[in-house]
Amino acid sequence: MNPYEQQAESIYNRLLEMEVSADPNQLFLCSYLLGHISLVSAEQGDNELQFNQRVEHSLDDAFKIDKLSDDDVSDIRSLWLQLSETAK
Repeated sequence: MNPYEQQAESIYNRLLEMEVSADPNQLFLCSYLLGHISLVSAEQGDNELQFNQRVEHSLDDAFKIDKLSDDDVSDIRSLWLQLSETAK
């Protein structure tokens, strides 16, 4: 498994763990990110940076069309940042 795949798996598994004890708002955030992680995981890549950039691009594209509140967008970005910085 290369670093791209390891990053994807690490973040995906952490989100699944978070879902178990999540309140309704956190559950929404986890579910939203899990969808993007799954899509980007299916792509080919070489390293963590590529994976993180692709997820950020996927989120940016989705935020342009999804009808999310500013708070939801901020919370999703915050959770993503936390996960991407601590994944290994």
